[in-house]
Amino acid sequence: MVEKKVEVVGLEKEVEMVGVVEVVGHYTYTLENDNKKKILSLATRRSSMAPTIRTVATYNTHQEHTVDFFGNEFTVTVTRSTSVITRWINNVQYYNHYSSSHPLVVGVGVQWTPADPEADTLQLCVGTRCLVIQLSHCDDVPDELRSFLTDPRTVYVGFWNGQDAGKLARSRHGLEIGELLDLRNYVQDSGGFGMSRCSFEEMVEECMGYQGVRLDRGISMSDWSAYELDHEQILQASVDAYVCFELGVWVRLWEY
Repeated sequence: MVEKKVEVVGLEKEVEMVGVVEVVGHYTYTLENDNKKKILSLATRRSSMAPTIRTVATYNTHQEHTVDFFGNEFTVTVTRSTSVITRWINNVQYYNHYSSSHPLVVGVGVQWTPADPEADTLQLCVGTRCLVIQLSHCDDVPDELRSFLTDPRTVYVGFWNGQDAGKLARSRHGLEIGELLDLRNYVQDSGGFGMSRCSFEEMVEECMGYQGVRLDRGISMSDWSAYELDHEQILQASVDAYVCFELGVWVRLWEY
């Protein structure tokens, strides 16, 4: 057996390289043969399943990842390339036009580094496609993105997002976004009561039936201006946008 030190959430654990799973804090770190696959999951020790992420491909312009959200897979593209952003937008608009019976719903998330008031990343999710745009490393943004974010026919939804529009406006690209709905104001629990004061974890468990899915404060406060985002950041950012999309469709936000 070969041992390797792995740092997870600021702690070092000795783990074996082959077929060993170590749980540290709220995260599970899995190392398989030859360290070919790294999986980080947002979960507590008591969860038998949890969201996981794996890298599918890395290119000069972007990275492709797959997230398994309790058996439901979606793709995550991380990029700072205008051409990749444009292609993603064109693909989801085509998909929505021909495959959806309702107006376009977009799950939206924004991340920034605490010391920096500007938005560092913008996460968008439509269906099984998620895009993480590294705004702080984009030389420019395409006009297609500006149009996509301000289309009056589109529903934009996030979670605890009162600052997001302002952060985008103050970013180096001065992005505007249409009316950004906060999911907490529209979902209800099983008793028909509003959930405006609920946490992300509570909302996911009540509305989707999955336990232990949370937005970790340590990750939220990490360096989102980094040139290479790590798996923890990508997983949390994409799960945030994906859940907002799924529940936005579930509550039929276009009817409000």
